[in-house]
Amino acid sequence: MSNTSIIQALSGPILAKLALALLAGFFFALLRRKETEGILSRFLALVVFLLVRDILFLFLPYADIFRASDLVVFGFLAYISLFPRASLALWSSLAASLAALVLLGAKALFGLAPGFPSEILRYIALGPIIVAALSRVGSEDDAAPARSLVYRHRIILGVFSLAYLIMGSILGVASFWFQSLIVPLCYAYLIWLAFAFQSALEAELIEAVDYYEESVDSLYDLLLPTSQGQVGGQAMQESLDNMIRVMAERTGAEGAAILLMEEFEEVLSFRAVHGAFAPPFKLPDSLPRAADKVSAFLQHARFKLGEGLLGEVAGTGRPVLVADAALDSRVPRNGEEAWLRIASMMAVPLIVKDRIIGVLALERVGGEAFSESDFDRAKLLSSFGSIAIANSFSFLEASERSDIEREASIAEGIQKTLLPAKLPPIGGFSFAGLTQPARGVCSDYYDVIQTRPDRAVVALGDVAGKGVAAGLVMVMMSAILRLVTNSTKDMATLMTWVNRGVAGQVDIDHFATLGLLAVDTDSGNVEFTNANQQPLLVYRRESDAVETVDMKSIPIGVEKSTAYGAKRLRLASGDVLIMYTDGVIEAMNEQGKQYGRKNLAIALKRCRDLPARELAEALIAEVQDFSGRTRQHDDETVLVVKAKL
Repeated sequence: MSNTSIIQALSGPILAKLALALLAGFFFALLRRKETEGILSRFLALVVFLLVRDILFLFLPYADIFRASDLVVFGFLAYISLFPRASLALWSSLAASLAALVLLGAKALFGLAPGFPSEILRYIALGPIIVAALSRVGSEDDAAPARSLVYRHRIILGVFSLAYLIMGSILGVASFWFQSLIVPLCYAYLIWLAFAFQSALEAELIEAVDYYEESVDSLYDLLLPTSQGQVGGQAMQESLDNMIRVMAERTGAEGAAILLMEEFEEVLSFRAVHGAFAPPFKLPDSLPRAADKVSAFLQHARFKLGEGLLGEVAGTGRPVLVADAALDSRVPRNGEEAWLRIASMMAVPLIVKDRIIGVLALERVGGEAFSESDFDRAKLLSSFGSIAIANSFSFLEASERSDIEREASIAEGIQKTLLPAKLPPIGGFSFAGLTQPARGVCSDYYDVIQTRPDRAVVALGDVAGKGVAAGLVMVMMSAILRLVTNSTKDMATLMTWVNRGVAGQVDIDHFATLGLLAVDTDSGNVEFTNANQQPLLVYRRESDAVETVDMKSIPIGVEKSTAYGAKRLRLASGDVLIMYTDGVIEAMNEQGKQYGRKNLAIALKRCRDLPARELAEALIAEVQDFSGRTRQHDDETVLVVKAKL
């Protein structure tokens, strides 16, 4: 083909097709950074294939080439529409398309089956699209925005594809009008779909921000009483009453109750009741069905583990959602009075460090049933309400101590409550954390949160100051992290949300350093964001060297508008990554010399072959040997991430 003929071809239908395809590719490339499911990347790959197809068709304008490309395009569209829920029917139809593609190639290249019409083979491409359009894909509302949008447009895609194939048969796939009008319309549809993705992603972001802001406000209202100087049982009861009120308001419950385990017996008893709470257990027939009588009976009701619905939750540790109480035999009918008839209820265990301390019960006596979203909110509030209750017990137990001793003990109790009891391995990675607290100071926090089978979020923080105020900041950071880590957003966004949740929420002069890692345990990819925490140290097995990964940033809680960045790295088999607080490298010996990052790197390299837990213990022991009897003024915490891919 000469230069003149190429220029003439580019001035025809191909110019419009290439322009629209490039525009669609631009939008999908731009949007895929905002979507973590990967579906927009697949659409981008499809657009690239279309561009290559059109350029090839410019030089080799054979109808069979275009028919073969249609088989690929429609098969890929069907796969995108159902991924990751591809069925046997889809795979079978894709296999038929592949066979048709092979037959078209054999016919075009070798002249096989000369009498078989190629246009019929092209219609086999409709098979996967029909399978995708008619398949059941479960709850589309629960899917990610991009995938949910594709699910909703499966029928439209099927109709559009049928019209495309029919117009190709009528006009001819190599005809001027088909290439000038029908094909560009398909590309225009992809551009429209890109704009629809943009709207869906923006709506999801707004919804997520609203949800997280509301959840942070709920947790703040729930946990605020733990920062007050509580003394005596009356103050603790006020704390329980406030918690149950917040839990009821934030879940839309009309009635709520907190039941706690008795100290020396495995029985539950009511400790706080809010609103119109109908007994979720069988009342004695002899008890008059009057509100004051039933309320008085509730105050003295007790349940053994496994007894009734509430005892079942306390015994098993599993939360229960009863969407329609009328259909659940575990919820008895105590009378015809409207205030006694439970319409929907939730019961969630209160757990602290694998120990069940009570049960939260929430009810609606009319209106809509509790939704899964309400259930998730109840489980979130109960998790941190358990910490608040445990802290209230700590306050009460410490009421007879001196002010300084009580403050230190409570702060230590808060820290111990927040730190995980154990860090099990995830995929090919093992984790270990160890803290050596300095006397009178409890300000370090770490956690490993598994968000899916192949992903974990690792956090290490250090709160400035000490005592209960610092403990409250730790509780807030932990609460927000537990809330937002299930998001599909990147680590920089999550760090920004944590900062916004903490900054300005409490009237205290405290801030915190925080480092976050997102670890993909299948690939070894790590995403790191930092809020003025110490640099990472990474031992590389391949080079037998330790490298430093650092990011300069502002601590959490200083400025609400702070935006954070992120760095990415990859851990190979045998690599070891450690996070640590400044108490480790600032530990001093009797000569006033600090331990330093260089000594820590040397110790890491020397102990690299130890299991994660033993490695953490060895590093802390190294610091203590260096310090000797010198009193330290800050906590020393090491968090180890070891790859065994």
